[in-house]
Amino acid sequence: MKLNHVRCYGAALHKTPLYGAALYQTRLLVLLACVIVFAEGCSRLVFLPDEGLETAVRATLSKPLGFLTEANLAKITELDARNYSIRNLSGIEYCKNLSWLDLDTNQISNLKPLEELGRPESPFDSPLVYLNLDSNEITDITPLSGLLNLKELSLFDNQVADISALVTNVEAGGTLESVIVDGTTLSAEAINIDIPLLESYGVNVSLAEPAR
Repeated sequence: MKLNHVRCYGAALHKTPLYGAALYQTRLLVLLACVIVFAEGCSRLVFLPDEGLETAVRATLSKPLGFLTEANLAKITELDARNYSIRNLSGIEYCKNLSWLDLDTNQISNLKPLEELGRPESPFDSPLVYLNLDSNEITDITPLSGLLNLKELSLFDNQVADISALVTNVEAGGTLESVIVDGTTLSAEAINIDIPLLESYGVNVSLAEPAR
C-alpha cells in the first residue's frame, strides 16, 4: 500500500501547475541557449566564475544580459577592468584578440589564465601589448614569459620578488620595451642580475615604491 501511495503521489506531483511551470522554464532555457549558440555561429558558451571580471567584460561588450560565447569574447581588443574586485581571471583566455588590458587595483594572485593567451599551440599569438597589474596580490609572474608581443608592463604595488620570467620573455624574442616593478620586494638576484640583463636588451626598467 505504501508503494502504491508513493507512486500515486509522484504521478500527482507531475500534474501540479508548479511542476509544469518548472519543466516549461527548463525547456525554454535549453531552447534559448541553443538559439543563442546557433546565432553566434555555433560558438561555445563561456562561463566567467568571477563576478567582477564578468561585469567588466559585459560592460565592454555592452551586453548586460544573455549568455557569453567565445565569439563575444574574441571581439574584445581593449578591456578596462580597474577596481572590479577581481580575484579569478579564468575565462579571460578566450579574449584572443586582446591587445590592451588594465587590471589595476584588484585582488588577483594567479596569472595562469593569461598564459593561455600566448601558448604556441594557439591558432595565433596573443596580440597583448599593454598590461597593467598594479595594486594586486601577485607573487609569481611566470605565466607572462610567453606573451612575446607584450611591450608595456606595470607590476607596481605587488609582492613580486622574482622577475626572471621577463628575462625568459625577451630571450625568446619578446618585444618588451618598458616595465615598472616594486623596488621594495625584489630579490637581490632580480636587482643585480635580471634588471641589468633586461636593460641590455633595451628594456627600460623603472623601480617604484608604494606611498606609505
